[in-house]
Amino acid sequence: MRTPLLLDTKRMAIWDGPGMRTTFFVKGCPLRCIWCHNPESIDPKPQWARFQHLCQHHEKCTMDEATCPTHALKLYGKPMTMDEVVAKAMEDKAFYDETGGGVTLSGGEPLVFWEWAKELFTRLKAKGIHTCLDTSLYARPQVIDAMLPVVDMWLPDYKADSDELHRKYTGVPIAIVKSNLQKLVAAKVKMEVRCLVVPGCTDGDDVPARHRYLNSIGIPESNIVDLEYYDYARSKYLALGMKDTMPPKPKK
Repeated sequence: MRTPLLLDTKRMAIWDGPGMRTTFFVKGCPLRCIWCHNPESIDPKPQWARFQHLCQHHEKCTMDEATCPTHALKLYGKPMTMDEVVAKAMEDKAFYDETGGGVTLSGGEPLVFWEWAKELFTRLKAKGIHTCLDTSLYARPQVIDAMLPVVDMWLPDYKADSDELHRKYTGVPIAIVKSNLQKLVAAKVKMEVRCLVVPGCTDGDDVPARHRYLNSIGIPESNIVDLEYYDYARSKYLALGMKDTMPPKPKK
């Protein structure tokens, strides 16, 4: 079983599924979206980031995140055992029960680590915790089949409708995503499809095309959300020493 490093844990999240939730972000993704807001989530290995606007370039820098006086250093990707993740999730069970919330897995791409994700969700569901999966759906159909019994709600991204645009902006073909969307519809799962609208990339005819396709396979408008693009992550690319591929946000 492939075990992911964890990027972050967001408690009291309200945008990652119903109710108040705890969202765990795993590190590792097969896509290369040019607008990625979490570039630290792409590489499954640990990465150091040095935020230049905070760094004072001390001569005796210890590269220690915990002791950096200006908090300029950050290590992305830390191990957590399954027991630790479950224990962290259980800390807020009272809030889940009160609000209809639960736990969401995000990334990165959780389906890269589907066996680990399945075991985690199996353990959480045994404790009465609602589960959500935030995913690109870029995975083998057998992986989707394996996850169906343990995911209470799916939060798939639908990044572009045409294969040309999908390959251009994410680096991977669209066919497997469409096939897996149809599989979820056939399984009658609960889902909310997120469509990111990126100016100059996927904000033209592709927006209504995505809606038409989703409607045509049985996903109603009430289950589709258009999300506005924002480019706040540029400092992360610089801090990680990565090429900034994010498209510029047009001036209003």
